[in-house]
Amino acid sequence: MRKIISNIAAVATLSLAIVPVLGLTQAANAAERQTSATVSFADLDLNNPAQAAIFKARVETAGETLCRAKLRQGDLQMPLRLCVAEAHRQADRQLPAAQRNALAYASHVKAVEMAAK
Repeated sequence: MRKIISNIAAVATLSLAIVPVLGLTQAANAAERQTSATVSFADLDLNNPAQAAIFKARVETAGETLCRAKLRQGDLQMPLRLCVAEAHRQADRQLPAAQRNALAYASHVKAVEMAAK
């Protein structure tokens, strides 16, 4: 199962684009533009709670970076935390179903790591 999920991650989706908020506009006669970031998860096993936490931290960092950039540009139409939460929702929606299920499973399991002698 782990190998299948790894193959899906590697072949189907090597990176995840986050588009936290739609409807960003430039000047009155300029075209609409979207801000996005890429969050890689190809190197992670989202069934593993520790690695799922790494993925969530990557999404959090990317979301904060994007939302702060929009805040500086005057394009943020919502509170910063709401913008970051929307980035998390967008990331979740863009995950393949197998990865989304693995991430949900990992969030309910407590991470236990042991060191070898």
